Amino acid sequence: MGWPANVYACKNGFRYRHPITKKQTWMGLDKERVFEAARKLNVMLIPSNDLVARVVEPTETIDDAIKVFREEDIPGRDWAHKTANLYENILNRMSAAIGKREIASFAVRDCATFVKDVTESPRARQQFRLALQWVIACAVEEGWIDANPALQTRKANYKRARERLPRVTYDAIYENSAPWLQNAMDLSLLTLLRREDVVSLRFSDLHDNALWVIPGKTEGSTGTRLKIEIEPDGDLAKLMTRCRDSIVSPYLIHRLQDRAQSSDKRAKARAHHTQVLPEQLSRAFADARDAAGIEGDNPPSFHEIRSLGGALLRAAGWTVAQVQALMTHTSESMTEHYLDGHDVPWTAVKTGIVLGR
Repeated sequence: MGWPANVYACKNGFRYRHPITKKQTWMGLDKERVFEAARKLNVMLIPSNDLVARVVEPTETIDDAIKVFREEDIPGRDWAHKTANLYENILNRMSAAIGKREIASFAVRDCATFVKDVTESPRARQQFRLALQWVIACAVEEGWIDANPALQTRKANYKRARERLPRVTYDAIYENSAPWLQNAMDLSLLTLLRREDVVSLRFSDLHDNALWVIPGKTEGSTGTRLKIEIEPDGDLAKLMTRCRDSIVSPYLIHRLQDRAQSSDKRAKARAHHTQVLPEQLSRAFADARDAAGIEGDNPPSFHEIRSLGGALLRAAGWTVAQVQALMTHTSESMTEHYLDGHDVPWTAVKTGIVLGR
């Protein structure tokens, strides 16, 4: 047999070099005993050389990390149904493609190859890379590995393709909308609330000259709560008056359904027959947009009203930080992303320089 790894001859016998620390230790003159000891040391210090240990004690896999992520991380994220379905599909595809791979040997190149092989668009690469980061982070936190190789992969260059909603387009859609949809549009524009929050607000949330809102997207994460003040003669106060129409409903945004359904046949998410569901709001907005003749490959959706409202507040003198607070974003960069694509307001300044000529 050949010489074991890490054994070296010296003037007075043999030395063994530690494979990790590189420290050398004199082992004596008996070649046979030195070689036997070196083989044992190599098995102990280089686990990957121990073929028996690989079978008896297999290392953790990507599937093991996915399991930890599903059981311990996902429940605390309080994802919306659509988001949960999206990432469940991503995790299933991840498991099918690389689930059996040992996580200790899964390197940066493996991460990059996986993301490229299973995706066809920058947006998908962005989503898969993020999910892989989350999964491997669980392995780091469990102590299985020391670093997250997914963090070192190239970020996908992706920008949302949806067109922005300028005020002139908003007005055109507004003119082609039913009164209840007009109320919903104005409510989102004035408060920057998301679609789900707009249709969830009740008249009971309106008291003490304010609209009291716990945004659904932040309820289980940041816990942000908004008290949106209502000035007596302001636009928001006038909107609240318009919402109190002849239809009896607990919801600010409400409508009578085209066909009344018995309580046992209503959509499970609908608590009252006048309630507007988020999907209904989006469809009605899209219909009004089409009626207004707004075309394009990626026409603006109801969600773009938040972006328009933020831009109008910036034009009125609000800072990005103030808009961020109303939008309940956790970072200023996210707010800037929403404002991107709208005209940047002019900043009025005076020069204090005196030329003395």
